[in-house]
Amino acid sequence: MATVYLVLLACTMAPVIALQLGADATVLVWMVFTLVLIKAILLVDHFMEMKHAPRGWRLAAQGWAVLVIAALAGVRWVL
Repeated sequence: MATVYLVLLACTMAPVIALQLGADATVLVWMVFTLVLIKAILLVDHFMEMKHAPRGWRLAAQGWAVLVIAALAGVRWVL
């Protein structure tokens, strides 16, 4: 569990560190999108304890991240 917590912390800190190192805004956006997916998987599986839940429940709980990212990426692409 400590490893998952540390990975979540690293996922939270990575965009801030990348920004301070001068990363491009487009890189940051896609980095955040990727990290949101990783964090969603970890949160659902480990902290919501759905690792051994039926597949449908896991997909429903993790699917929100995919839908939100798809919507935001669509808006970003249009604008």
